[in-house]
Amino acid sequence: MDENLSEKRQVNKVLWLTDTYGDHNGVSMVLQSIHSEIVLRNLPVDIMVCSNDLKSDKHLIVLKPLSEFNIPLYRQQPMRIPNFLTIQRIFRKRKYDRIICSTEGPMGFAALYLKKLYSVKTYFYLHTDWIMFARQVMGMEDKGVSRLQRVMKTYYNQFDNIFVLNSDQQKWFTGHAMKFDPSRILMTAHWTENIFLQNGTSSNGYLDAIEDPPVLLYAGRLSREKGIFELPGIFKRVRDKIPGLKMLIAGTGPAEKELKAVFPEAEYTGWIDHSRLPEIYRSAGLLILPSRFDTFSCVVLEALSCGLPVIAYNTKGPKDIIQDSVNGFLAETDLEISERIIDYFSDRDLRLSFKQAALQRANDYSADNILKQFLLDIGIQPLSAADGTKAA
Repeated sequence: MDENLSEKRQVNKVLWLTDTYGDHNGVSMVLQSIHSEIVLRNLPVDIMVCSNDLKSDKHLIVLKPLSEFNIPLYRQQPMRIPNFLTIQRIFRKRKYDRIICSTEGPMGFAALYLKKLYSVKTYFYLHTDWIMFARQVMGMEDKGVSRLQRVMKTYYNQFDNIFVLNSDQQKWFTGHAMKFDPSRILMTAHWTENIFLQNGTSSNGYLDAIEDPPVLLYAGRLSREKGIFELPGIFKRVRDKIPGLKMLIAGTGPAEKELKAVFPEAEYTGWIDHSRLPEIYRSAGLLILPSRFDTFSCVVLEALSCGLPVIAYNTKGPKDIIQDSVNGFLAETDLEISERIIDYFSDRDLRLSFKQAALQRANDYSADNILKQFLLDIGIQPLSAADGTKAA
């Protein structure tokens, strides 16, 4: 037991723990965006990650892992084991008084270790729907899913509050399955980065795709749980009605080789640097998201910010962002997705209306508003971006 557990801790200083930061995945990209805002506003929040490649920076603490290895279940994301005593020493020295964790790996257990040791408020920022992952990726049956759900309930219940990114997650935690007190489940969101706003609103480039040959875009990780193997069938049905339709697939992942084998008609870009994404979005007429897995889907918000409407399944994150038949479509089946894509590319006025509405919807997701509420939820007075002072 730490001999100085009773010492007075500095108020309102947060340590944010994560197992991923510089990797090619959605959680990493979100955390990089959050870090940029932390630095810009000089917020009392430091992000800590384990890595052999990254270097510490302002509000970013990088620890060397004791070991690093890959697991068969998720080969593109290394498992990095931190030194818990080093984390404890930094936590104590810098006098943090609360913790946020956004991954369920070793850093998640480090967060709970610090919570038990220092009796500080601890939050979990939920990104991944592990129940859906277990069903779709691992092929787990109902009995196994029930066991996993009990484990998750025990794990998440150790945190004081859980931040969720969509209304389905909120209902899951507060419903029959998990039975959490609603006051413990806090809603948050991601925001539109300036790189997309500037490219989407500073010119009329987003309208260029109206007259060009129609381009259907998929952007994201190429993995089975993202529904990418529905794309060949959807494309074939649509192209029979929309001659000249092109399919552009941007991203990489473990199923890339397999997808190319069954869907050679598509054009593949490989990994796209974040700075080039607005250009890719502006080159397309419609973004398709065949996943039922995404808890928020930053790609939906990025696309809307560039004036690109989105069609997705009526589930989880996308259904909270997309306004059906206003700036995109929400569908129940792959056949309905095909039919609505055909309707969209057959109606020029509809495309123009959707694109303008997409830009308007993106404005609802601003860093100022989302961060202000997030900071209030963890008990911190928001600061201004200009001078780092407390907002009035």
